[in-house]
Amino acid sequence: MLCAVQFAAPRILAEENPAGREMKMPHVEATAEVPVGADALWREIGSFQGVGRWHPLLTKVEGEGEQPGSIRMPESANGHKNVERLREINPAQHFMRYEILSSPMPIRDFVVELRVADNGDGTSTVVWGGDFQVTAANEAKMVEAIQGFLAAGLENLKQKYR
Repeated sequence: MLCAVQFAAPRILAEENPAGREMKMPHVEATAEVPVGADALWREIGSFQGVGRWHPLLTKVEGEGEQPGSIRMPESANGHKNVERLREINPAQHFMRYEILSSPMPIRDFVVELRVADNGDGTSTVVWGGDFQVTAANEAKMVEAIQGFLAAGLENLKQKYR
Protein backbone atom coordinates (compact mmCIF):
# COMPACT_ATOMS: atom_id res chain seq x y z
CA MET A 1 0.00 0.00 0.00
CA LEU A 2 1.40 3.37 -0.94
CA CYS A 3 -0.24 5.46 1.75
CA ALA A 4 -2.12 4.12 4.71
CA VAL A 5 -5.01 6.37 5.52
CA GLN A 6 -6.98 5.64 8.63
CA PHE A 7 -10.27 6.95 9.93
CA ALA A 8 -10.66 6.55 13.62
CA ALA A 9 -14.09 6.34 15.17
CA PRO A 10 -15.33 9.74 16.32
CA ARG A 11 -13.76 10.75 19.60
CA ILE A 12 -15.72 12.11 22.50
CA LEU A 13 -14.32 15.47 23.52
CA ALA A 14 -15.60 18.07 25.97
CA GLU A 15 -12.98 20.64 24.94
CA GLU A 16 -14.27 24.18 24.43
CA ASN A 17 -17.88 23.17 24.94
CA PRO A 18 -19.46 25.95 26.97
CA ALA A 19 -22.39 23.77 28.03
CA GLY A 20 -19.95 21.17 29.38
CA ARG A 21 -21.60 18.40 27.37
CA GLU A 22 -19.44 15.85 25.62
CA MET A 23 -19.41 16.19 21.86
CA LYS A 24 -18.50 13.69 19.19
CA MET A 25 -15.88 14.87 16.71
CA PRO A 26 -14.60 12.99 13.68
CA HIS A 27 -10.88 12.24 13.65
CA VAL A 28 -9.00 11.93 10.36
CA GLU A 29 -5.45 10.73 10.03
CA ALA A 30 -3.12 9.88 7.19
CA THR A 31 0.12 7.99 7.79
CA ALA A 32 2.95 7.28 5.39
CA GLU A 33 6.44 5.85 5.53
CA VAL A 34 8.79 8.04 3.52
CA PRO A 35 12.23 6.80 2.43
CA VAL A 36 14.25 9.66 3.95
CA GLY A 37 15.44 10.48 7.47
CA ALA A 38 13.32 12.62 9.78
CA ASP A 39 15.68 15.61 9.85
CA ALA A 40 15.81 15.86 6.06
CA LEU A 41 12.07 15.34 5.74
CA TRP A 42 11.32 17.96 8.39
CA ARG A 43 13.44 20.46 6.44
CA GLU A 44 11.08 19.78 3.53
CA ILE A 45 7.73 19.88 5.32
CA GLY A 46 8.38 21.57 8.68
CA SER A 47 7.82 25.14 7.51
CA PHE A 48 4.31 26.29 8.40
CA GLN A 49 4.32 28.64 5.41
CA GLY A 50 5.86 26.02 3.09
CA VAL A 51 2.98 23.56 2.74
CA GLY A 52 2.35 24.76 -0.82
CA ARG A 53 5.82 23.55 -1.88
CA TRP A 54 4.98 19.90 -1.22
CA HIS A 55 1.19 19.55 -1.32
CA PRO A 56 -0.05 18.97 -4.87
CA LEU A 57 -3.61 20.23 -4.26
CA LEU A 58 -2.52 23.72 -3.19
CA THR A 59 -1.84 26.41 -5.76
CA LYS A 60 -0.54 29.11 -3.41
CA VAL A 61 -0.02 29.91 0.24
CA GLU A 62 0.05 33.46 1.57
CA GLY A 63 1.16 34.30 5.07
CA GLU A 64 4.07 35.14 7.28
CA GLY A 65 5.90 33.68 10.23
CA GLU A 66 6.97 30.37 11.69
CA GLN A 67 6.17 30.98 15.35
CA PRO A 68 2.96 30.28 17.29
CA GLY A 69 0.32 32.80 16.28
CA SER A 70 1.50 32.97 12.65
CA ILE A 71 -1.24 32.94 10.03
CA ARG A 72 -1.24 31.31 6.59
CA MET A 73 -3.88 31.20 3.86
CA PRO A 74 -3.52 28.15 1.62
CA GLU A 75 -5.57 28.16 -1.57
CA SER A 76 -6.57 25.09 -3.54
CA ALA A 77 -6.90 24.73 -7.30
CA ASN A 78 -10.68 25.20 -7.04
CA GLY A 79 -10.15 28.59 -5.35
CA HIS A 80 -11.05 27.54 -1.82
CA LYS A 81 -8.98 29.38 0.77
CA ASN A 82 -8.55 28.52 4.43
CA VAL A 83 -7.18 30.76 7.16
CA GLU A 84 -4.96 28.79 9.53
CA ARG A 85 -3.07 29.74 12.69
CA LEU A 86 0.00 27.97 14.06
CA ARG A 87 -0.56 26.95 17.68
CA GLU A 88 2.67 25.09 18.43
CA ILE A 89 5.82 24.04 16.62
CA ASN A 90 8.84 22.06 17.79
CA PRO A 91 11.40 21.51 15.00
CA ALA A 92 13.64 19.36 17.23
CA GLN A 93 10.74 16.96 17.78
CA HIS A 94 9.47 17.33 14.18
CA PHE A 95 6.01 18.44 15.28
CA MET A 96 3.51 21.22 14.61
CA ARG A 97 -0.08 21.85 15.63
CA TYR A 98 -2.31 24.39 13.91
CA GLU A 99 -5.97 25.28 13.70
CA ILE A 100 -8.24 26.19 10.83
CA LEU A 101 -9.85 29.50 11.71
CA SER A 102 -12.05 29.80 8.63
CA SER A 103 -12.82 27.63 5.65
CA PRO A 104 -15.42 27.37 2.90
CA MET A 105 -15.97 23.81 4.14
CA PRO A 106 -18.76 23.34 6.68
CA ILE A 107 -16.37 22.61 9.55
CA ARG A 108 -15.25 24.23 12.79
CA ASP A 109 -12.91 23.60 15.69
CA PHE A 110 -10.43 21.82 13.39
CA VAL A 111 -7.11 21.28 15.16
CA VAL A 112 -4.47 19.56 13.03
CA GLU A 113 -1.15 17.92 13.95
CA LEU A 114 1.76 17.05 11.68
CA ARG A 115 4.47 14.75 13.09
CA VAL A 116 7.55 13.10 11.62
CA ALA A 117 9.15 10.18 13.45
CA ASP A 118 12.57 8.79 12.57
CA ASN A 119 12.42 5.02 12.08
CA GLY A 120 16.18 4.62 12.63
CA ASP A 121 16.72 2.96 9.26
CA GLY A 122 16.87 5.95 6.93
CA THR A 123 13.08 6.18 6.70
CA SER A 124 10.50 8.32 8.50
CA THR A 125 6.87 7.93 9.40
CA VAL A 126 4.67 10.96 8.85
CA VAL A 127 1.37 11.27 10.70
CA TRP A 128 -0.97 14.11 9.72
CA GLY A 129 -4.42 14.38 11.17
CA GLY A 130 -6.84 16.08 13.48
CA ASP A 131 -10.27 16.46 14.97
CA PHE A 132 -13.07 18.75 13.79
CA GLN A 133 -16.80 19.31 13.83
CA VAL A 134 -19.02 19.27 10.77
CA THR A 135 -21.50 22.15 10.91
CA ALA A 136 -23.60 21.21 7.90
CA ALA A 137 -23.53 18.70 5.06
CA ASN A 138 -22.88 15.00 5.21
CA GLU A 139 -20.28 14.17 7.86
CA ALA A 140 -19.04 11.06 6.02
CA LYS A 141 -18.43 13.09 2.85
CA MET A 142 -16.54 15.77 4.75
CA VAL A 143 -14.39 13.14 6.44
CA GLU A 144 -13.68 11.52 3.07
CA ALA A 145 -12.74 14.86 1.48
CA ILE A 146 -10.38 15.83 4.29
CA GLN A 147 -8.81 12.36 4.37
CA GLY A 148 -8.26 12.60 0.63
CA PHE A 149 -6.49 15.94 1.04
CA LEU A 150 -4.16 14.62 3.76
CA ALA A 151 -3.41 11.42 1.86
CA ALA A 152 -2.62 13.34 -1.36
CA GLY A 153 0.00 15.39 0.46
CA LEU A 154 1.69 12.37 2.01
CA GLU A 155 1.56 10.35 -1.19
CA ASN A 156 3.29 13.23 -2.99
CA LEU A 157 6.11 13.13 -0.42
CA LYS A 158 6.53 9.39 -0.92
CA GLN A 159 6.76 9.83 -4.67
CA LYS A 160 9.28 12.64 -4.34
CA TYR A 161 11.68 10.52 -2.28
CA ARG A 162 11.11 7.26 -4.17
